[in-house]
Amino acid sequence: MAWKFGKHSKAIVTSVKTISLDKFFRYVNIFYLSIGMVAYESEERNNNNNWSPEVHKWTRNLLNCHFFCLVLNLNFVLLSELIYVALAFAKANNFLEATMNLCFIGYVVIGVIKIRHIWYQRTQLTRVVAHLQQLHPAEERQQAEYKMDEYLRGYRFISIFYSSMQMVLVWSYNLYWAAYYLIYDFWLGIRTFKRMLPYYCWTPWDWSSNWSYYVMYISQNLAGQTCVSGQLAADMFMCALVTLLIMHFKRLGTRFEQHVAGQLPPEQDLDFLQKGIIYHQRLLLLSEEISKIFGIPLLCNFASSSFIICFMIFQITIGGNIDNLAMLGLFLFCSMGQIFIIGSYAQRLIEASEQVGQCVYNHDWFGGELRYRKMLLLIIRRAQRPSYVRATMFLNVSLITVTDLLQLSYKFFALLRTMYTK
Repeated sequence: MAWKFGKHSKAIVTSVKTISLDKFFRYVNIFYLSIGMVAYESEERNNNNNWSPEVHKWTRNLLNCHFFCLVLNLNFVLLSELIYVALAFAKANNFLEATMNLCFIGYVVIGVIKIRHIWYQRTQLTRVVAHLQQLHPAEERQQAEYKMDEYLRGYRFISIFYSSMQMVLVWSYNLYWAAYYLIYDFWLGIRTFKRMLPYYCWTPWDWSSNWSYYVMYISQNLAGQTCVSGQLAADMFMCALVTLLIMHFKRLGTRFEQHVAGQLPPEQDLDFLQKGIIYHQRLLLLSEEISKIFGIPLLCNFASSSFIICFMIFQITIGGNIDNLAMLGLFLFCSMGQIFIIGSYAQRLIEASEQVGQCVYNHDWFGGELRYRKMLLLIIRRAQRPSYVRATMFLNVSLITVTDLLQLSYKFFALLRTMYTK
């Protein structure tokens, strides 16, 4: 029995045919680097760079400077939007614009929370990635047994679809008024264009009549891209880690189903089972660590999504021009798609971890000695409590959570619609 539980890769794999762990985090790293952030340290990445310590230090300093400038700009835009909404409600005017801005504010707040939280969780993320690197199968034959290529293709497809959807959303809003100007003012020559920004905001000066309009426009564009990059990277990072856990849980279950107790000496059967229990426990601990890292952003994400979806539906139902309705529909689709993708990955983790106990029970254990059969109860009983992606202690994420969220959004929408008609 050449296959072993537990630690697989003690060194970085250099074979072209094998799949390195960092390939699961490729898009995560692209979006984090676009805002100047390095979410985790990787031995493989450091070996591939071959940079001197001085170059590495200067690169980090430049990335940090880039990161803090973008985050500062994002918070400035968020503050200006919050002041606009507060003044609109205080003066009882611009109600529709204020409710639309609440959707943007909810999205930006979640982006800020995710960026800030992951920034402070970099040490924990590095530890989780290091543990997964230890479990990562190094040889091509082992990776074929794990069906790693299949998991990577599925994850990449979801990542490309999700990131494309979000990028189309943010740049539709960012470039709307620029496209409006190019078509109506520059191309058609209809001089009815009024200077507008992508998002409603308050400033202590009049930006519409001088050069500061272009500064504000670029600032809001950068803020939108920073926000969407932070959200995409955090969501895809969590989904990548969950994908790897699902892969390991399913391989663990398959290995148990293939084992026939009694064909080997009792000591080897016990050794196989002990390694399986240790492997299972490591996966459970990794699952808990991932929930601790992403718990707070997930809780805020699900809490704010109910309000965002509510305000989106409200804006669509009260009508408007076709351009705004199309972009609101896209925003609604992206918000629902985000929570569905997160919920579906969490549901797959629940099912994969529960399946381990069923696989242990289904395997040919009748020929094993008494000690072996008694030890089976340990892993079966533990597997009956599945691994969850937990949004802190308050919420276990699953597809049921998504259903509850949509019901809550509809209740908020019905209340808001009633208040508006009265």
